[in-house]
Amino acid sequence: MSEFFSGSSQDHPPRDGSGDLPSSTDSDIPTGYLHEQSWAERNGFPLWLMAFVWLIISFLLFQLVGTAATVIYLLAVSEDPMAFDTAMLLEHLDVLFIANSLSQILFLGLATWLVTGLLTTGSRSTFLRLKADSRTVPVILLTALLIVVMQPLVWLLSWLNAQFPFSDGYMMFEESQIEMLKNFLTGDHVVLLTLIHVALVPSVCEEVLFRGYFQRAIEKTWGIWAAIIIGGLLFGIYHIRLTQIIPLAVIGMLLAWIVWKSGSLYPAIAGHFVNNGGSVIVASLYPEYMTEQMTATEFPSIWLLLISLGATIMLIRAINLKSKRE
Repeated sequence: MSEFFSGSSQDHPPRDGSGDLPSSTDSDIPTGYLHEQSWAERNGFPLWLMAFVWLIISFLLFQLVGTAATVIYLLAVSEDPMAFDTAMLLEHLDVLFIANSLSQILFLGLATWLVTGLLTTGSRSTFLRLKADSRTVPVILLTALLIVVMQPLVWLLSWLNAQFPFSDGYMMFEESQIEMLKNFLTGDHVVLLTLIHVALVPSVCEEVLFRGYFQRAIEKTWGIWAAIIIGGLLFGIYHIRLTQIIPLAVIGMLLAWIVWKSGSLYPAIAGHFVNNGGSVIVASLYPEYMTEQMTATEFPSIWLLLISLGATIMLIRAINLKSKRE
């Protein structure tokens, strides 16, 4: 942990292993960032511990407060509070998703921003990589395109994940979750509002938490590859869908790598938005296809996989080249 506060090269990890620093330099860092002690250091808390503890706390607060707010509201407006059941919840999915979005903004987004101040004496934006340079916009566009062309590979990973045995009880739980999401996505909602709840809010808040706060804290103690792998695995677990852990973890690792290479969180936010937003658009136009992909019961076309693999490799190479310092 001492290396983080001593101004070593770990404060700005190389992008491509060549020794080049990210776009931000020491001149971008506020005075005292390298030498003053943060709250975590003064109190003897290692960054990796701060990373895991806040990840758990923020997740619990997000889940508990969002659910509690939904239940309290429905009980308050119900004519017969004693008749509250799952059916009532399904009839008011809009309330559930509004509470979910507000809870994400409050705990995954804003609270994470505040907690970041415990790990650094400098700019929170610098720590979270909420910054951009001349290469950021091209990388954003390439990342958005990458998420689109790799969807057949994601489908393959989902199919592989679904081959693992799961208990009947768990499968019933996940099927109910899928049905709830499908009902919301295909319901009588304004698409823009659905995009806000399903794509915009999660893409910003989850990226700030995972590829911003968690990745930086682990990266500065255990190195970038530990941060990418651990962060990706926890990202998959975080969504509480065991049949989707593999594809979600791979997407999380890919976005983490792009954030590290580009030195900016914005490409990951864009990629996350495209991934989730694509589901909203597909659900509104082709609800049957959405259900098929979410359950991953069929093996995707070989030709489609080959085309997707080739395009994915090309775009990853392009992002790698575009992210290097000129």
